[in-house]
Amino acid sequence: MKQPELGRKILELRKQKGLTQEELVEQCNINVRTIQRIEAGEVTPRSFTLKTILNALGEDLENLKDSDSLVSENFVLKDIDFSIFYIKLAWICGLIYFLSGFIEFAVDYARFYEDDLIISKEAYISMKFIVMIAYIYFMWGFVLSGKIFNNYLLKIGAFFLIGNTILFYGYDMASLYFDGFYTKYVLVTQSIFYGIGSFIFGFALLRLENPMGIIAKIAGGLKIASGALFIIVFMAWLGYLFLIPAVILQIILLYKIEEILNRESVEEMD
Repeated sequence: MKQPELGRKILELRKQKGLTQEELVEQCNINVRTIQRIEAGEVTPRSFTLKTILNALGEDLENLKDSDSLVSENFVLKDIDFSIFYIKLAWICGLIYFLSGFIEFAVDYARFYEDDLIISKEAYISMKFIVMIAYIYFMWGFVLSGKIFNNYLLKIGAFFLIGNTILFYGYDMASLYFDGFYTKYVLVTQSIFYGIGSFIFGFALLRLENPMGIIAKIAGGLKIASGALFIIVFMAWLGYLFLIPAVILQIILLYKIEEILNRESVEEMD
């Protein structure tokens, strides 16, 4: 059930019970302003708050769910302070990944296409490790976002990209010390795998359009286009061009999700 239908339903249940807003507040231990805003359809309560209100009204949350339910259309907040911290860490790591990625690209281009390692092995491994960890935490923000918005495809896409990154970054670092497979085969495989992950992730971002707006739609479209180009392999260079604005928009998305969580946290404390 979506807002404002949810607010009207709570208002209807309260009146059926013959309770005033103040009497409901006493039973729920929730700020009266919060009750007023929920009933007016101005905010969507998090799961714990909604369950508390419905318990006071003698209603079960499951009875309000349908195919177009609150759980599928809006987010259910769990451990909100925990989520705020990690979402913030995620977009900060996204910035680190984005900025360090330009240096990484230049170094990798020299290594794999010009057969010239322009920095020491130790510096190369340090660089790769920093970029890998930043990317993992960046993607972990979308794993959490997938839980918040019940977007399972987003979690699948993020996990796929995390696994892909660990696998190929590990190979890049280890290959400094042994004769690995033919470089072109590794690069082709990496391009295809990253393209598949980006394709899945892009469609998942499109599903965030309802709560997050046009930014999610554009980011998803760019990610899908980038993924398709990486899968084609010989068009991967163009995929990188689509990837740049896609990553920027992903960082903005996480920042906006953090803002939403902060706003909900404040409203719950009011």
